[in-house]
Amino acid sequence: MDVDILRHLQEDGRKSLTDIAEEMQVSVSTIRNRLKRLTDEGILHIIGWADPVKTGFHAYARITIDVKPTSLIREVAELLSSIQEVSFLAITSGPYDLEINLLCKDNAHLLEVMHQQIHTIKGVHATHTTLYFEVLKWASHKVGDEQTSAEMNSQTMTNRVNA
Repeated sequence: MDVDILRHLQEDGRKSLTDIAEEMQVSVSTIRNRLKRLTDEGILHIIGWADPVKTGFHAYARITIDVKPTSLIREVAELLSSIQEVSFLAITSGPYDLEINLLCKDNAHLLEVMHQQIHTIKGVHATHTTLYFEVLKWASHKVGDEQTSAEMNSQTMTNRVNA
């Protein structure tokens, strides 16, 4: 039942408990109690989500980080987690120790974060950056069909040229 409730909320996070209860053929109090338990136990986090491209963030990158000595991995991760532009952080296996995603306004902002905040951290030995040209899906949010990121970037560039 919990998974069904979560699916309803993923489809429409503003769906009323009454509508969910009716569609699942259970009482509203059952849905309310299950949602309370899911949030109290930290299983469900209710957040607002805004499309980063539509809110002015046009540079999104995946950065893998090699930490030396490896005894500093947790310390480096802690410092990275405090950087506002870091939207994802994980300790990984493979040739790199950490992986982060950076969400920045533009490439100049991305470069500034890399040079002034990441490369200056003690233990950051090497980084490898992959730029995302166009994001087609954010978590469970498919990017709208009305205009692609590339079209929006093109339109922004056209507006800048014409200004």
